[in-house]
Amino acid sequence: MQKTLIIQVSVGNTLGYVYRPDVSPQAYEASKLMEPYLMPTVRRYCEKYNYDYKFISEYPKDLDITYFNKSSKGEEYDYSKGGKNKCSTLIRYLHMNDDYDRIVVLDNDIWIPEWAEELPIAEGHYGIEDLGKDYSGFNNQFNLRKFVNGGVQMVNKSAGKSLYEYIIYAIKNKANPPGGLHTDQAYMNHWRSQNIPLTYMLPYKWNYMVDCHERIKDYTKYNFIHYAGWKGRGILIEDFKEGIIK
Repeated sequence: MQKTLIIQVSVGNTLGYVYRPDVSPQAYEASKLMEPYLMPTVRRYCEKYNYDYKFISEYPKDLDITYFNKSSKGEEYDYSKGGKNKCSTLIRYLHMNDDYDRIVVLDNDIWIPEWAEELPIAEGHYGIEDLGKDYSGFNNQFNLRKFVNGGVQMVNKSAGKSLYEYIIYAIKNKANPPGGLHTDQAYMNHWRSQNIPLTYMLPYKWNYMVDCHERIKDYTKYNFIHYAGWKGRGILIEDFKEGIIK
């Protein structure tokens, strides 16, 4: 049995991106559902399968990651007022080198239902194709078959250590993300393109991004339901009001 850690991160007084009201009027309301209704299901999942759980609520003390936001807002800024604290997404990689056989990082806008299966064995870096945007330009530039979403990632020790070292180097050198994409996912997918033997894909049941598929209300075929994106936030509110999330 692989010793397992599941990680979630929240800094800047927000559990996820609070999209502009003119783009997603329900974004703020949806963000208030994550802590009381979604995140407890992650901890329940960990208890069920005897996984360790870590919630990270502080910026790293030995690294300056705020450069990644490309703004004058520092660590004290309250992102619940709106905006994308993009540098917060770098924190998850800084804990992929912890002493575990298998580490999973999850966004905070993920619901894990009671029927979710046990995690598969980790033999490298695992992710799920991101269908939210057209990443063909990035894929072609780096000879990558599929662009992986960062909201659900699983690593074994060797892949976690390698990706951790890659991100540390990028942060220390304040390197721009590859391919002109201003997202941590550009770093991660570029690393995957350079480490093909360590990279694997998981089926969509491990990261069912509700906005990227036909609208459904029966999620029994899926393990991790991900309310990513501004449209996903609206679906989160709908599912909550209909009593689907339990």
